[in-house]
Order: sequence, then C-alpha cells, then structure tokens
Amino acid sequence: MDAIDCLERAWLNTQEAVRDFEMYSKRIKEGEISGVFKQLAEQQGKQASQLRELLIKYKGEPMDSALHNN
Repeated sequence: MDAIDCLERAWLNTQEAVRDFEMYSKRIKEGEISGVFKQLAEQQGKQASQLRELLIKYKGEPMDSALHNN
C-alpha cells in the first residue's frame, strides 16, 4: 500500500466517522453527550478536508474522478 492508498483509505474512514458522529449527536438526548459527538463530527470533518486536499495535491485531479479510476 503506497501513500496515496493510505490517504484514500484514511479519507474514506474519516468521512464515515463524520457521518457516524453526526448521526449520534442527533439521536442522543443527553445534551453533554450529544454535544461531544457534534464536536467530534466537526473535528473529523476538518481532518477529512485536510486529507482530501492532500489527495487532490498528490493525485492532481478532482477526488470524485480519482476514486472512480482505481
């Protein structure tokens, strides 16, 4: 597995974590726990964005088409 493969895997996993944390924040009634999940979703979103930017930089193409070429 090369660096690009690792970036792609990390980006996809981080996107999934964002979706999960966001879903948890909406389902959970306890305010403190819900708030933590919302905060985690935002943090993971920033990480996903950083990973996406690196992928675009090193693959030299938009991510939507890059993922379909593998």
